[in-house]
Amino acid sequence: MNRSLLFGGIGALALAIIVGAWLFFRPAEPAPPVVETPSTSDEPKAGVVASEEPMRPDFDVVRVDKDGNVVIAGRGTPGCTIIIRDGETEIGRTSVDRAGEWVLVPDDAMAPGARELTLVAECEGAEPLAADRVVAVVVPERTGKALAVAVPRDGDVQVLQRPGPAAAVDKIDYDEAGRTTLSGMAAPNSTVRIYLDNKLVGTTQADGDGAWSLTLEREIPTGNYTLRVDQVHPDGTVLARSELPFARSEPVADLPPGRVAIIQPGDHLWKIARQRYGSGFQFTLIYEANKDQIRDPDLIYPGQIFTLPAEK
Repeated sequence: MNRSLLFGGIGALALAIIVGAWLFFRPAEPAPPVVETPSTSDEPKAGVVASEEPMRPDFDVVRVDKDGNVVIAGRGTPGCTIIIRDGETEIGRTSVDRAGEWVLVPDDAMAPGARELTLVAECEGAEPLAADRVVAVVVPERTGKALAVAVPRDGDVQVLQRPGPAAAVDKIDYDEAGRTTLSGMAAPNSTVRIYLDNKLVGTTQADGDGAWSLTLEREIPTGNYTLRVDQVHPDGTVLARSELPFARSEPVADLPPGRVAIIQPGDHLWKIARQRYGSGFQFTLIYEANKDQIRDPDLIYPGQIFTLPAEK
């Protein structure tokens, strides 16, 4: 039932074709030991090798269309059952195939809003294994683009689905002098122009992998802006564009390391609380400490600087 493509019509079918193509054309990787899907027979099947230590599962692909239909794919130990949850609610389960890959198309579309997807593998004779990463998903209203970000417990964030075309901002940082550094992705070797409220503030070049970084020459006054990234052709034609709200907060001084968070694209209070305190339910601590900057807990903006209070 969960792998049925009927629920989303043509949109979900197109998403499934994309994932299928990814699975077919991805570079070959050594397959883990094969565990046949359990059957009703008590007789072991010839040639089946049981894995003594199942591998920890992981996400590879998360794609959400404009209607909230989602396709999720990843890796795991063959024969194990993959369970995906949205918070505490299970949205679907599937089995890992003999190649160590799985694909899940949940029955129901996701409602607009921010959510956190978790992944657990249940393998015969072993304790359930949770993935090292969760996926933060932002499902847009009728207009707008979806965003899916893999969030590790430690390490760098990986953007699985960008909100719009190729040019995008992934990270915002400030140095001790208050200078703003932006970095992101665009087409390899392309020219990238950065605008604040339609005023050009800098130009840079993406490298061969599409990564770019730019430190703005002038200090940005505190306030709210629209940050725009244009990927341009040498003749000046805009090839791709993305926009997002950007807030320059007052710098926070004299705080111990780890007590300040610079909000990044795709961040939400639940994710920050889970990383800082080990539980997303502690988001109220961050809200109370920064409510002068937060009108709505669901609306925080890249570039804001939040104080992270000690856990009560």
